[in-house]
Amino acid sequence: MKEILDEIHKRLLEGSRTASRDLFVAATGPLTGFIVNEFPKLSEDERHDLVVDAILEHLQAPSKYDPSQGSLWSYLCMIAKRNAIDLVRISQRRAKLLDQKIESDVEFWAARAKYMYDGEDAIDARHIMNLHGHRLATNDVEAKILELMLTEEKSTGAYATALGIDPNEPDTERIVKQSKDRLLLRMKRLRDEL
Repeated sequence: MKEILDEIHKRLLEGSRTASRDLFVAATGPLTGFIVNEFPKLSEDERHDLVVDAILEHLQAPSKYDPSQGSLWSYLCMIAKRNAIDLVRISQRRAKLLDQKIESDVEFWAARAKYMYDGEDAIDARHIMNLHGHRLATNDVEAKILELMLTEEKSTGAYATALGIDPNEPDTERIVKQSKDRLLLRMKRLRDEL
């Protein structure tokens, strides 16, 4: 590999029209294998992007590579590894920020006793439902109740309809309150777990 890449680099510096294509053909597979070994959790698309970026970085400034410092193979691996480390750090920061946002959103829900929501306090309920909805609502009826709570519904009749009970029955308010309390308790538990 070292000899092949060094020969391609020499041709690249001489202005060969096919050297850049030859570099892609020669280095893509081995560089992909290197990234897989070093960063096995990266997706196939992420690995591909890292390999292409490393090769392109070299092609855009081939004179930056100093053969006296090591082989072109080592240089390409160094570029790909540096970019992979940056990618992993960015992904970890993004995940951490997302977790913090979800935790604060769930805490906001759980802290809102009496189900009072102000328009200016709107939160990204759909995102939380996508991530944790299965833990909050265990069936379709609870999902409907939770959706009503998140959309600031105040009408006991709307909740009764979602529960499939007659809104005019004497126990309707108690049943609705129990259903909402059960979901609120799950929200509090979820908040404590996050």
